[in-house]
Amino acid sequence: MSLFGALTSGVSGLTAQSSAMGAISDNITNVSTIGYKNTRVDFQTLVTAQTSATLYSAGGVQSSPRQDTGVQGLLKSTDSQTDLSLSGSGFFVVNGAAEPSVANEFLFTRSGSFFQDADGFLRNNAGFYLQAWPTDALGEVIPSNESLTVPNQNVISTDYLESVNLNRVGGTATATSQLSIGANLPSNDAAGTTHRTDVQFFDTLGNANSMSIQYIKSTVDNQWDVALEPPSGTATVKLETTATSGEKVYKAVGQLQFTARPAEGSKVVVDGISYVVDSDASLVESNGATSTKRWNTNGNLTIAQDIADLVAAISVSDSDFTTTFGRVKVSPASNQTILFEDDGTDSITVDPIGLLDTLGASVVRQQKSFQVAKRDDSFSEYRQLHFPNNPSTGERITVNGIVYEFTTSANTSLAPVIEVEINGTGGSTTAAEIAATLANFEAALEANDPEFAGDAIRLRASNQDKNLGAGAFTNDTVVFKSKANGSDYTIDESLLAANSNANAQNVLKSPGAITTAVTVGTDHAIVFDSDGIPNAFNVAEIEITDFENGAANMDDVAVTGSPQITLDFGTVGQANGLTQFGSAFTPVFTTQNGSQFGTFSAVTVTTAGLLTALFSNGESRPVFQIPVATFVNVNSLGARTGNVWNSTELSGDPTLREADSGLSGQIIQATLEQSTVDIGTEFTKMIIVQRAFSASAKILSTADEMLEELLRTKR
Repeated sequence: MSLFGALTSGVSGLTAQSSAMGAISDNITNVSTIGYKNTRVDFQTLVTAQTSATLYSAGGVQSSPRQDTGVQGLLKSTDSQTDLSLSGSGFFVVNGAAEPSVANEFLFTRSGSFFQDADGFLRNNAGFYLQAWPTDALGEVIPSNESLTVPNQNVISTDYLESVNLNRVGGTATATSQLSIGANLPSNDAAGTTHRTDVQFFDTLGNANSMSIQYIKSTVDNQWDVALEPPSGTATVKLETTATSGEKVYKAVGQLQFTARPAEGSKVVVDGISYVVDSDASLVESNGATSTKRWNTNGNLTIAQDIADLVAAISVSDSDFTTTFGRVKVSPASNQTILFEDDGTDSITVDPIGLLDTLGASVVRQQKSFQVAKRDDSFSEYRQLHFPNNPSTGERITVNGIVYEFTTSANTSLAPVIEVEINGTGGSTTAAEIAATLANFEAALEANDPEFAGDAIRLRASNQDKNLGAGAFTNDTVVFKSKANGSDYTIDESLLAANSNANAQNVLKSPGAITTAVTVGTDHAIVFDSDGIPNAFNVAEIEITDFENGAANMDDVAVTGSPQITLDFGTVGQANGLTQFGSAFTPVFTTQNGSQFGTFSAVTVTTAGLLTALFSNGESRPVFQIPVATFVNVNSLGARTGNVWNSTELSGDPTLREADSGLSGQIIQATLEQSTVDIGTEFTKMIIVQRAFSASAKILSTADEMLEELLRTKR
């Protein structure tokens, strides 16, 4: 038994050393295999139960091969930006199918030699496709299955993971959301002097647009106004300021850009009045309707003439648009464009849908109704007081500290109160009587307060009676203008309703009785201190709506809109933007953060695994988050052809993690993990195995000779 046991033991030695030699040969041949993990062969004894204390029964040896899967290989730099390696624990998740289904098994690898194939997928040299979580533009993980709304980053499934495909990244365009301007505004400019900065910005479709921001020196020292017309191909632009109580409208402008002459019968509706094209100069009204006005184009040969006539028709037909206030005008930059700008009276609604040519095509670039927002009181030059009724005897109003009392008879005992004679009956609604009383009020103001000489106060008709027809308007509104020196004054009309119901209404506020004092004064857009350093900026954002090309409105509206453009004129108290020194107008810089359309050009991967697409326009967008799979026992993973592994019962299930967190390692771009094989060690092992194999063979030959000798003894 002992000799045969020796033979068996020798054979086990040959088998075990052959296994070790096989592992050594695999290691040596895979010395250049990316991510290959060295296989080592350990030996364990095979012990036969001993039946005698004086005799030994040989057992032998058994080989036990295993890969050192958890050993980190050296990282080598490469020229490919899609080569990835893991520094630390974990594995890339891969699949043999480009578009995996539930039948395709997810596997794991350290071989990160990925490249973009003809279909745009990232796969490694063994043919396995990199799997990752898709992300939104902010880098937040989203489900691959669009019918799901909540991502589950712990489940390896086609619902959440997908093969990385760079062909589907497409292009990108970024709308401008930040505009920074630096310039010096001359401190010695006269009031009304205008300078401008021409800027380019990009809409949500990546189209380049231009606009001109104008700086206008006010009558107040060290203060400037800002003006801006809607960019070409848009309907409205709005300048706003951000305040603790919310955004306020500094200026709002709308436009109609004509491209052809309108046909007979076409129309535009402005604040409820329809202006119908009619070449018959002898007619005034259209169809007898008081809300319809004829837009006389008789004898006109050009678009510019048509536009001039429309502006004139609006100014005559609606007292809110009298030329004094400039709420409607021909653009200084183009005689084929009409501008609508509120002066603080109310918002303006324009519907150009009916402006058509003889073929039924629109003759303006603005294709739908739009509204020009009402200017905030604090930025308006005018405050208006509307009188629907004639004041009654004894009612008073205080203007700039002087008290005026309405009375039907002289009463010298009222001094220092100024008397204002009521024309007709107090409290009446007769238009002529109201107009005459207000004329007396205007005369009293100008006679008793030198600050109201000239055009500081005026009378006008309100649009409340716009349906009376041309020439039927009567003055029922007092217009107070801000002081040229910039100082404020108050109007206290709380005692106007002493003997009647709400005789006066400030049309800048909601209709009804006014019970508090109204401040008249204009806040300007840019305020400098006496050192030329900005002291306040009252303009902070630009809103642009109704792009002709279909781009989203820049209006901060979620889902349907895009962010407004934030204006950065510099920091209050610092000379890092706009300044006002005694020099010529000097543009310093203009920067914006938008970009035109750009195509995909490259990728970058952070150590946390965020794969970001880079575009030819300099923009970038996160597209995938590459997960890292970790295991409780990596050395018990099942090895598969292609330098991949599958999970087993002994290895445990994989846990998906974001790279560079917890137990997962960092993802290093443009590097590859080298094989963990050490050639010197392998050749040393080979010598040992060779000698051990020879020794095991010697056991067989020696045991064979002993058996042969035993057989000869029998003979």
